Amino acid sequence: MPRSMAPFAIPLAALVFAGDASVAQTDLTRADKRVLRRQDEQECLRQAEHKDIRRRNLAEFVRTCMAERQGERRATGRKEAAEQRRIRRGIAAEEWVEIQKVRNRERREQLEQQAAKRAECNRQANEQKLRMRNRRNFVKKCAGT
Repeated sequence: MPRSMAPFAIPLAALVFAGDASVAQTDLTRADKRVLRRQDEQECLRQAEHKDIRRRNLAEFVRTCMAERQGERRATGRKEAAEQRRIRRGIAAEEWVEIQKVRNRERREQLEQQAAKRAECNRQANEQKLRMRNRRNFVKKCAGT
């Protein structure tokens, strides 16, 4: 590269790589995957150049390097997905606990109301001095149970 283009090429390359990094965070389309493969290939070729890999070994090195990079990306995606599932399950469990608390509170209030109604019916049965069989029938009709 000519010396005069270097000041422009470095910031431009940084922008391209920064843009590609943001692509990896979302669901990828075919075009995005293609861009990532090209980025991986370029990075692997750069690594091969730094490690002085010979031409006859270059293809194998690039293939394994790209596979490792793709594996790392997939592992990161799986970890993020697992974390999201864990968060959703935690939220669902908290919501279920709250639902159960409301149901229990409503049921307790209902039982308390029924007990109060039975107590009132028993009090009325005492006032009327009803005997056992008549008392039981009276309380059933009075309480509505």
